[in-house]
Amino acid sequence: MPESSGFFLPDITGSALTDTKGLELIHRSTDGFSELYRGGKDGRFIVYKSLKKEYRGNPLYEELLKKDFNIGSSLNHINICQYFGMTELPEIGNCIAMEWIDGRTLESLISEGRITKPLARKIICEICDALDHIHRKQIIHRDLKPENIMITGNGQNVKIIDFGLSDADSYFSFKAPAGTKAYASPELVVGEKIDARSDIWALGVIINELSGSYRHISANCLRRDKDKRYHSAAEVKRAIIKEPARKIKNSIAAAAVIITIIAGTWMIYEGHGSSIPATDADIPSADEAEAADTSSLIPAAIPPAATEARTAPETKAAAPKPSPTKTDERLDADALENLFKDAAELIL
Repeated sequence: MPESSGFFLPDITGSALTDTKGLELIHRSTDGFSELYRGGKDGRFIVYKSLKKEYRGNPLYEELLKKDFNIGSSLNHINICQYFGMTELPEIGNCIAMEWIDGRTLESLISEGRITKPLARKIICEICDALDHIHRKQIIHRDLKPENIMITGNGQNVKIIDFGLSDADSYFSFKAPAGTKAYASPELVVGEKIDARSDIWALGVIINELSGSYRHISANCLRRDKDKRYHSAAEVKRAIIKEPARKIKNSIAAAAVIITIIAGTWMIYEGHGSSIPATDADIPSADEAEAADTSSLIPAAIPPAATEARTAPETKAAAPKPSPTKTDERLDADALENLFKDAAELIL
């Protein structure tokens, strides 16, 4: 009787995969139902994903394991862990044979502060490439987080793993909300209909954890209204690639604003120059003030009209000249404050 389509790969499964050497437990999920073993085959390492002992033989979890295999084996991308086949081993029961990834989880690299800015950019772009491939297959990962992203030791390349909670359009079972709350989108948490934009939300959280240089981009990934988020991982990658150019453009605009602020400040200073208090050097001494007071020296015989005639030209000449700076040309305090705000927004 032929085997069920999609559950087994005839050219890989069976005796070829059972020819293993020395299974070694390398990971046991604390909250989940699976565990990972490493074994040797044909001179290379293979990872076997099986159910924990207490879940083996349980129809529900056996079906979840098959779903994990079906979804994972449908993906073929350099930044996604490769699924080879599904088999049964005497020691661990039904299991998925997968690519061995010599590296560490992104979670451990972040916690140790080993993510440089260039590496963060590379990792984000490769996650986007993998997600774009996943979403084109009508698959939603639903549990994208640093713990499920491996970074290879050779080349520091991304490998997305663990499709145990993933979902696809072709499935009508196991549709209950699933994932990790810290990375789950609002619609996923409350059980609403989800699409690729739920993974975009998780990507936004990861971007924030990787680098503070892409806050503008992560903010668009983390819109509570999913219609306002980026609609695809490819769109996020384009924004990441264009970010340096955007910052240069904004820096130039910010510099222009700062120059305007400096010019405006100078105009304010010039416009109020006549009201600047006099210094001690400008204040006449008592003798000078007495000498300057000529009104008491005018002889009584001189008629008032003559006195006015003598003093009128002097009074006219002493009148202060109007400031050449027009009031409407000066920047007021509110305008200056707005310029500072504009500069700050442009720099971000």
